Amino acid sequence: MKRLITLLSGLLATTAALCAPVTLHFSADGFQNAGVQFSGLAGPVSGSISWNASGNPHDPIGALTAIDLIIAGHSYTLGEVGIANQGSTQTAIGGLFNGANAVVGNGAANDFLLVFDRVNPAISAFAFSVLGKQGAIWWSPTSTSASFEAQTVPEPATLALALAAIGGAALAARRRRAPMPCAAPQPCLA
Repeated sequence: MKRLITLLSGLLATTAALCAPVTLHFSADGFQNAGVQFSGLAGPVSGSISWNASGNPHDPIGALTAIDLIIAGHSYTLGEVGIANQGSTQTAIGGLFNGANAVVGNGAANDFLLVFDRVNPAISAFAFSVLGKQGAIWWSPTSTSASFEAQTVPEPATLALALAAIGGAALAARRRRAPMPCAAPQPCLA
């Protein structure tokens, strides 16, 4: 019984620390090219980023958990992307080649910078550079869209009720398996 109580209390403590996954879906089109002109890279660019929100989904992001972003044929991975900075409502993420908060149009790497609002989903700034395209940065898209997809995590009270029901069922099953005391004054066979 003590083990069951310990297990249930441990599970309840664990559920309190659960985080709700949040995903931002975004798209941008009509990028302006600052510098040398290269055709076919004005957009559209669309993608998504995900993170775990502890408590309020609008709180600053601790770490990204997933990214789905392809720009000019380059598919970004989590290892190439970092969080540049976070304001009261905005977060900037970017490629790590020149630092997460800078895009350099020297053609040395695929790179990007995306600034978005965590409270009211919107793209504040989006710029990128492309490997092999010297002297160009694409920025200031003429149209953007963004939306959140929040996945709910059960409330701790709901989980506690479910765990209590499971514990009660386990306790009832254990009592049914317990040996019955003998009614007669003869030795019991268990």
